Amino acid sequence: MDTNNIAEQLIIANQDKARFEAELILANIELDFQNEEKQKRSAELTIANKELDFQIREKADRASELILANKELHFQNAEKEKRTAELVIAYSQLDVQNREREKRDAELILANIELIFQNGEKEKRAAELVIAYSQLDFQNREREKRAAELILANTELIFQNQEKEKRAAELILANKELIFQNIEKEKRAAELIVANKELLFQNEEKEKRANELIIANKELVFQNQEKGKRAAELIIANIELDFQDEEKEKRAAELLIALKELGYQDEEKSKRAAELIIANRELLVQKLEKDRRAVAEAKKDEFFNMVSHEFKTPLTNIKAIHQLLEKKTDKTDKIYPFLSNASNSIKRLEKLIADLLDVTKINSGQIDLNIAAFYFADALTLTNSIANVELASIQHEIILQNSVDLFYGGDQYRIEQVLINLLTNAIKYSPDAHQVIVHASMDNGHISVCVEDFGIGIDKKDIEHLFQRFYRVSKTALQYQGVGLGLYIASEIIKKHKGTFYVKSEPGKGSAFCFNLPLIP
Repeated sequence: MDTNNIAEQLIIANQDKARFEAELILANIELDFQNEEKQKRSAELTIANKELDFQIREKADRASELILANKELHFQNAEKEKRTAELVIAYSQLDVQNREREKRDAELILANIELIFQNGEKEKRAAELVIAYSQLDFQNREREKRAAELILANTELIFQNQEKEKRAAELILANKELIFQNIEKEKRAAELIVANKELLFQNEEKEKRANELIIANKELVFQNQEKGKRAAELIIANIELDFQDEEKEKRAAELLIALKELGYQDEEKSKRAAELIIANRELLVQKLEKDRRAVAEAKKDEFFNMVSHEFKTPLTNIKAIHQLLEKKTDKTDKIYPFLSNASNSIKRLEKLIADLLDVTKINSGQIDLNIAAFYFADALTLTNSIANVELASIQHEIILQNSVDLFYGGDQYRIEQVLINLLTNAIKYSPDAHQVIVHASMDNGHISVCVEDFGIGIDKKDIEHLFQRFYRVSKTALQYQGVGLGLYIASEIIKKHKGTFYVKSEPGKGSAFCFNLPLIP
C-alpha cells in the first residue's frame, strides 16, 4: 500500500516536474520573444534617433541656405549700388551715354529679374523649411507613440515577470536570468528617458530656429522696402538722364563736326595706307632680292671652297716641279727669267687660294683664332711682317716709326696677315713712291696701328665700300691686279679681335689704313 502511494506520489511528482518544465520552456519562449521585441524597439529607437539627426542636419542646411540667400541678397544690393555708380559715371561720359544707358538698363532689368528669381527661391526655401518642420513634428509624434508603446511593453514585461516569479519560484536559475534581464531593461528605460530629454532639447532648438526664420523674413521685408526706395532713386536718375540726353544731343552736333574732320583724316589715312602698301611691296621685293642674293652668295662660297681645295693639290705639285726646275737650271740660262715669273705666278695663286679659303671660313663662321699672348713688337719688326714684304719690293722702304712693347692676347699669325695685306696694298698702289710708314702706339687701352702710303689715294665715295667682298675701285681695277678680298679678310680678322678699322685718304696724295685693338679683346 505504501509502495502504491509512493508510486502515485512519484508519478504526481513527475507530472508536476513535467508541467514545471513545460512552463519553464514557455517562460523561456516568452522571454526570447520579449527580448526580440525589445531589440526591435531598440532598433526602432536607433532609426528614430538617426532620423532626428538627419532632420537636424537638414534643418542646419536650410538655415545655412537661408544665410547664403541673405548674403546673396546683400551682395545683390551691393551690386545694385555699383550699377547705380556706374550709371552715374556713364552719364558723365556724354559721347557714349546712349550705348552705356542701354547697357545699364539691360543690366538693371537682369538684376531685377535675378532679384525676383532669388526672392522666389528664398520663398521656396522658406516653404521647404516649413515642410521640414512639419515633417519633424510628425516624426516627433511618431517617436512619442513608439515611446508610449515601449512603456506599455515595459509594463507588460513587468506584469509577465511578476507572473513568471509566481510560476518559477522554484526555478532559481530562471529567476537569476530574469533579474539580469530586468536590470538591462532598467538601463534601456534610463536610455529612453535620456532620449526623451534630448528630444525635448531638440524641440526647443527647433523653436529657436523658427524664431530665427521669422526674424529673417522680417529682414527680407525690410530689404524689399529698401528695393522700393532704390526704384524711386532710379526714377530720379532717369529724370536726370533725360536732361543729360538733351546735353548729349548738343554733343552729337559737335560730334558730327568731329566726324567730318575724321572723314578728312580717314582720307589722309587711306593715302598713307596706299603709300604703305607700295612701301611694303618694295620691301618685299627687296627681301626677295636679298634672299636670292644670300642663296647666290652661299652657292658662290660653296663654289669657292670647292675650287680652292681642287686647285690646292695640283698647285702643290706644280710648285714642287717648279722648285725642282729652279734647282737644276742655271741662273745664266735663258729660261731662268721665265721660271722666276712662274714662281711669282705660283705665289700669287697660293695667296688667292688662301684668300678664297679664308673668305669661305669667314662666311660660314668657321674661322677660329688661336688666342695666345705674344710680344706685339715681333709682329711689326723686321723679323716678321715688314721683313716679309720688304723682300718682295726693291724700290720701297718700310719705316717703322714707333712700336708697342707689350704682350697682347690674340692670334699672332692673323695679326701678321692683316699687316702684310696692308703693306702689300700700300706698295701696290704707290708705284711711284719709295716709302711706306708704319705707326704703332697705345691710346686709352687700345693698340693703334696705321700703314701710310704716298700713292694714288682713294675717293671718299669708294672708302665705305672698301671692306666689302670682291669690291675694287673701278678707276684702278684694270691697272692693278687683285680680286678685292684682302681688305675684307683683314677687317673680319680685326672684328674677331673686337677691334675696328678706319681709313684716311686723299686722291693723289696717299692713304692711311688704321686699326685699333683693345688690350682685353
